[in-house]
Amino acid sequence: MWVGHSNKPGEGPMPSKKRDSNRSDILTMTKRAYEELLALLPEGVGITDLDENLVFVNDAFAKMLNYNVSELRGKKVTDLVPVEYQDKLLGETASRVGGVSSAYEMEMIRKDKKRIMVRVSAVPRRDENDKIVGTIAVVIDVTRENLVEQELRKLSLAVEQSPTSVVITDSEANIEYVNPRFSILTGYSLEEALGQNPRILKSGQTPEETYTELWQTLREGRTWRGMFVNRKKSGELYWEDAWISPIFGSEGDITHYVAVKEDITKRIAAERIATQSYRDLELYASFLQHDIRNDLQVIMNHIEAAKLHLSGTSPVDQYLDTAEAASERMVHLLDVFGRPGAADERDLLKILERCKNQAEKAHTNLTVSIKANTEETELQSARLLSIVFDNLLRNSAEYSKGDVQVSIEISRDDRKIQISIRDDGPGIDESIRESLFQKGASTTGGGFGLYLCRKVIEGYEGTIDYVPQNIGTVYRIVLPAS
Repeated sequence: MWVGHSNKPGEGPMPSKKRDSNRSDILTMTKRAYEELLALLPEGVGITDLDENLVFVNDAFAKMLNYNVSELRGKKVTDLVPVEYQDKLLGETASRVGGVSSAYEMEMIRKDKKRIMVRVSAVPRRDENDKIVGTIAVVIDVTRENLVEQELRKLSLAVEQSPTSVVITDSEANIEYVNPRFSILTGYSLEEALGQNPRILKSGQTPEETYTELWQTLREGRTWRGMFVNRKKSGELYWEDAWISPIFGSEGDITHYVAVKEDITKRIAAERIATQSYRDLELYASFLQHDIRNDLQVIMNHIEAAKLHLSGTSPVDQYLDTAEAASERMVHLLDVFGRPGAADERDLLKILERCKNQAEKAHTNLTVSIKANTEETELQSARLLSIVFDNLLRNSAEYSKGDVQVSIEISRDDRKIQISIRDDGPGIDESIRESLFQKGASTTGGGFGLYLCRKVIEGYEGTIDYVPQNIGTVYRIVLPAS
């Protein structure tokens, strides 16, 4: 593989000893001048004998491998090549013995043990009798070049396989490249798109102001981002979110434009549905506020009137108290959804006290006690928490056959507030403990109350857990403090 420079003498016969002496002087001068020339070349040069021993290296070759010239002379090339390239090297050496020149790439090992990739151009080295005696090789470090090629190859694959459309045009906006995703989305093949202007996608539904802003931004050398309503080859409309950037040449002038575009048709459709649903929900909430609230007020007025005609000791009074408490709870829920949150709706203790009063009024078998181990009971947000506490207290009352005691304890640790809710009722059936907060988890049907409790707590970036007990039920709620 490694081809040495030629020691071939000058032309013509040397009949006398004097002429032989002159010939030797000329040959010596020619060799020295040749070696000086090779030493000054910017490319690495290595000359070997047939056993791959280096008989000459220039400074560029030595510097490439981080050696001194003297350290490399006499060294075997095989000592400078990784094991996995040994067979390649020996095969090239065999070719050189056969008089074959070649060019190839392989790795070499520097003095500091780092590897570099080199490109070798090698020719046979011959003596004055035209006998092949070794190799002379020009060696170039292409490590950085190969890395650049790998990065370009990687970038090319990324563009080709990108889930977004990529379009490259010249400075006049004539298409020079589109990736496969563009063709899949629009229906235009690469051949059909080349030379065309992106206006082939124009639907007439994107405002002209959008295009004006686009070109003004690009001419200023900035990236533009916006949305288009475009038309496929089939005539179907679609939405695109686009990033379009100018590409600058070495002189600072714009030579190309590149567009990266994402199909957002499904997202736009979903947003429209969500917007309409939100409007419907607003109207529905308004009807709830007006109609149901009015009906509840009528019910509560009649309950109050009925209680005026009773002695206060009749069992009917208890029924009316329960109905009144349930009506008040419904009015409170309507208030939660129908007006801005008040300051006291972030105070956990006040929320719990309100829920306790309503629950005890609605369920005569229920007694609730509240203990706060901290004076700081304000949360970042708590407007819907009353739904959680109402559900938990109602469950304790309804699933107990007789009287039930519920104790609620509040504690605070760093930036968290913990609420423990414990009752002395029958507890939770083991068959549903693992799925307790999942939708439909119940032994009696329904199973939505605890699921909604979990969703509300998670909405406030908190957690709710069931703590297994031998007697009764314990829930632990942890929420961010204000």
